[in-house]
Amino acid sequence: MRRTISTLLAVIALSLGLAQAADAPSFDLKDLNGKKVTLKKLLKDNKLVVIDFWQVGCKPCNELLPHLQDIATEYKKKGVAVVIISRDTSLTQNEVAPFFASNKYTFPVLLDGDQEVSRGFGVKASPATFVITPEGKEILQHYGYKSGQEKEIHDTISDFLAGKEVKEVIGHGDTVK
Repeated sequence: MRRTISTLLAVIALSLGLAQAADAPSFDLKDLNGKKVTLKKLLKDNKLVVIDFWQVGCKPCNELLPHLQDIATEYKKKGVAVVIISRDTSLTQNEVAPFFASNKYTFPVLLDGDQEVSRGFGVKASPATFVITPEGKEILQHYGYKSGQEKEIHDTISDFLAGKEVKEVIGHGDTVK
């Protein structure tokens, strides 16, 4: 009941334009080489962090990846990090490194096999994409993938880096502004 009321209040706040950007939950995960990566360090070292929750067999996830690679390439020198968090469990986790190596993607891939970090971000399915400021504020959340979403991510990054006001964007397949 309490969760239903909180959800209802959040929806009302969003529709009235009153919602503030959510705080991203901190995390510390290992990458494909076993190196520990923390959100705190990513935020300290970058102007923005784009996080995408992904899984090996997820078709929409894999349709989004080339666009995220384009964003990573375009904005890397401007201080934007794109990080993939694999939600693959022990059943498919051994497929993650070969997938990224064969596709020549350059972004870091972190492993969330127990999906604890996914739960912290409220991710129930992949893909789920977040853009986070150095203060740890989520200025974009998007669940699912639909062609054109990459433009929204690009525009959010571009506007933020240009010093323009960026309103929180939350999308569930389709964008709600």
